[in-house]
Amino acid sequence: MTSRSSFFAVALALGGSVFLACAGNDDVTIPPVTGTPDGSTTPPVGDASSPDDELPTLDAGADADAGPAVDPLDLGGLAEKTWKWFDIPGATCRDGSQAGFGLSLGAAASASKMMIFLEGGGACFNPITCGTNPAKVGGKSANGGILDRTRTENPVADWTYVYVPYCTGDVHAGNNPAGTVANVGGTQRFVGYANMGLYLQKLVATFPQTARVLLTGVSAGGFGAAANYGQTAKAFPDVPVNLVDDSGPAMRSPALARCLQDQWSALWKLDTTLIAECGADCVGKPDALFAAGKEWTKRRPNDAQGLISATGDQTIRFFFGFGLNECKPVIPLMSETDYAAGLADVRTGNPATNFGTLAYADTRHTVLGSSEFYSTAAGRPFASWVRAIVESNTVTNVGP
Repeated sequence: MTSRSSFFAVALALGGSVFLACAGNDDVTIPPVTGTPDGSTTPPVGDASSPDDELPTLDAGADADAGPAVDPLDLGGLAEKTWKWFDIPGATCRDGSQAGFGLSLGAAASASKMMIFLEGGGACFNPITCGTNPAKVGGKSANGGILDRTRTENPVADWTYVYVPYCTGDVHAGNNPAGTVANVGGTQRFVGYANMGLYLQKLVATFPQTARVLLTGVSAGGFGAAANYGQTAKAFPDVPVNLVDDSGPAMRSPALARCLQDQWSALWKLDTTLIAECGADCVGKPDALFAAGKEWTKRRPNDAQGLISATGDQTIRFFFGFGLNECKPVIPLMSETDYAAGLADVRTGNPATNFGTLAYADTRHTVLGSSEFYSTAAGRPFASWVRAIVESNTVTNVGP
């Protein structure tokens, strides 16, 4: 059994490291995510006290540009390659505070190409995970890794950037404005998918001449990019929409335990978002998260889509570990062997020629947001692998 000290060493939030402190027995049992807040000593993470009917909801399956005309963003005075923040009406964070996105216009020759980057930062589905997950907007822009415009190796250096901070606790995938988590105080607004629908409406209205979209993100943002691919593709139906998911693998069971998938789906109401968007191949089916990704490679066969992951990603192994022992783990840490097998199954389970994975032997977590993006793994530079996706619409399987 993993020691208590080893457990703390791997208690990493999606998108960043965090050390958890607690006292008591060496064996730590994680409570299941059921019921409502019970007033325990766990401090509340978010407290959204406004009525539910003030919150945005999204009818999954609806086109992002449907309904009343949406006013475009006011880009007056925004110079290329500089950042401006936009509060988006109706978009909220988990604690009820305002949400939105940062925008940086690309160079004139390439500005019609757009990268939508979803930030990582954990997930909220029990007291431990909620306690380390941001409930309001933090950073409003970034400039490292694939967002570094100064690197000549960067295939999207001159594109328009949209930076979506993470503050909804649902890997950008939920539509539950009245969420409750046992032993966590307050209503949790899990509305990442609904927010994304509002963002897409604004982007479509503002950039009608968009020529290509790259939807990407790291960790929770990687999961979110995959989860939001369907509604993004529908928002931009006539242009290529590529996907690069960094460290957000939607595995099948048993690697991603069915009970954990069910918890997430119920808490974040995924049946009303990406599962509904997928349709008959996902609704009521096992492993719906994996099935949704596979469905969109089939619907958009000319749009290359890829996943990047270390074969022993320690952070995701921690989060997937909450599914061990029928979601009653003593220590939530999935083995490297089981994780690698689950990652391999993602590749073999979706043999579409427009889908591929770049897998590399390591335990680290994410590369797109740092200088690691310009390094080489499994004999292939990450940046050149992404370049093939966005420039020639081709993707290859790299690594084990």
